[in-house]
Order: sequence, then structure tokens, then C-alpha cells
Amino acid sequence: EAREEQRKRDEEAREEQRKRDEAMLSELRDSKTERMSMSNATLQFTSQLLGGLNVKWSQAADITDKGGNYTFSWDGGEEKCTKTATAKLKEWMGEFSIEQDERQVEFIDVRNKALGPLKACGKESSGKTDAAICFKGLEHSDRAFPFVIGMVEFKTDTAQLKCYQQLLELVAMSRISEFRQGVVLLGTDLNTKWEVLFFETPNHITVQPFQFGSVAIEYFREKLQCVHARVHKLGPGPPLADMSGLHTVLEEEDQDLSNFSMPADT
Repeated sequence: EAREEQRKRDEEAREEQRKRDEAMLSELRDSKTERMSMSNATLQFTSQLLGGLNVKWSQAADITDKGGNYTFSWDGGEEKCTKTATAKLKEWMGEFSIEQDERQVEFIDVRNKALGPLKACGKESSGKTDAAICFKGLEHSDRAFPFVIGMVEFKTDTAQLKCYQQLLELVAMSRISEFRQGVVLLGTDLNTKWEVLFFETPNHITVQPFQFGSVAIEYFREKLQCVHARVHKLGPGPPLADMSGLHTVLEEEDQDLSNFSMPADT
């Protein structure tokens, strides 16, 4: 009996030592981690981070099909105009339905909700996007993104689209949305800059630029509409990340848009 008690004490001591060793290694790894926000991501940082996640990407040639272009004024800056920009994009996209699904979709403002983090190869990146497209009435209070099928990253007409930011946002969303790599991202200034990012094959993102806004919007809408077929084709992808508690405001200076709602359809 005494030997049994001693054996239990030895096992408990070894377990406590193991936990201390793991905590020390975790702290050491954490101290060596390079952190960069998605909005500031560079080519080298993005390549190393996504390489560690086994994600690749390629830039396609511009689609030059003739179409209409739009104009949108960003007077007042991106933060002030994003709500109006989201409403205008919704208007231009028009009503659309999702194949094999009777549920309606809605645009929601998610600028105050965390997206990420992505971690690999000693790199870590977190960020946020501007608008998400999801099935109506299915947003959970503790998880902002489980039913998202699309997202929009806006830039003003005087700013460039940030390809590496968009890549990281799409990968992050593919790990927290139940639609995995079926999600699709539109990057735009609603004037002359239009890009659609999507997983063309498992773990491979295509960045597709457009010369005309109406063509880009139609392409984006079609990708959204066939999300179920795309998910079936692409497979389950990596396990969903645990985003519990990461739906709050990222930075104190972020504008609180939790009560934002889209104007009613006319």
C-alpha cells in the first residue's frame, strides 16, 4: 500500500513537471513569434505564414470582358463611408438566391469583430474585414462568422487593394465559417479596382482581377450562389478554429458598429 501511494505521488510529480515544461516551451515559442496585422502583411510574411498552413495562391490574368463601371464617392474617408458603400454594393448586386438553399442572405457589418488569428512557422496574424454575407437570422452572439459565405474588403479610391491582407482574411474566414474553403472575398473601391479571391482547388487560392465592376460583381455573385457545390467539390478542409470570445472589438479606437443594420429594401 505504501508503494502504491509513492507511485501515485511520483506520477503526480511527473505530470506537474510535464505541465511546467510545456508552459515554459510555450512561453519561449511565444516570445519568438513574429506578429503582424493582416492589413500590414508583407509578401515574405504572408508566404511564410500561409506556407506553414499549406495554403498556396496564384494571380490570374485580368478578366477584360466588357461591362459597366460604377462610381462611388469616398469623401469623408473609409471609416465614415463603409456603411454607405456596403448598402451601395448590395444595391448593385441585386436580389439573389443560393442554389440548393431556400434561406435568404444578408450583408452585415463586421468591422468590430475579430478575424483570426492565423499561426504557423513562428508567424501570427490577426485582423478584421469590412462586411460579411451570411444566411439571414443565423448569426450567433458568441460566434460572428459560422454562416458566412462571402466577405468584402473595401478600400478608398485613393488606396490600393492589399492582396496579402485579402489572402489572410480569406484563409482566416475559411477556418471559422462552416462553409470552409467555399467562402469567397471581394476586394474593391467600388470604382476601378475589383478583385475576387476564392479557393479554386483545396488549399489553393486564385486572385482574380477585373477591369469592369459589373463583370466582377456578377462573378462574385455566381461564386456565392454555388457555395454548396463548391464546398462539396473542395472537401472539408482544416478543422474549424475555436473563435469563442474573439467576437469583441479588436482595438479601443475601433468604431462601435454593433447596432449597425442595413437599410430596408425598397
